[in-house]
Amino acid sequence: MIKYDKLKDEGELFMKKEFILKEIFKTNSLGSRYNGEILRNQIKPLLDNNEIVILNFEDINIATQSFLDEIFGIFVRAFGTDYIKNKLLIKNVSPEIKKTINFVISYSKKRQKEIVA
Repeated sequence: MIKYDKLKDEGELFMKKEFILKEIFKTNSLGSRYNGEILRNQIKPLLDNNEIVILNFEDINIATQSFLDEIFGIFVRAFGTDYIKNKLLIKNVSPEIKKTINFVISYSKKRQKEIVA
């Protein structure tokens, strides 16, 4: 399920789109690069349009590093952290999944520097 909202901040109007991952993938375990790529391809046009994207991990018990890398890692390596900062948000995420997301972002920031250099 995908929910749309409008936000107003200092006179500017922003679109906010929330992806409820359990309802989209019909499971509480998110794995595979393929599924991550599907989600990334839905998110990218929104981020390119400066819309706010919320990934809702409610009732998600497992998210593999490869799934998370297809989203967070590829965005950071290709465009840098500013591309997702304050635009790609997470909600209802377990400490374990959050730790993996942080690892993927940290690793990808280092790789992005290597690619640019």
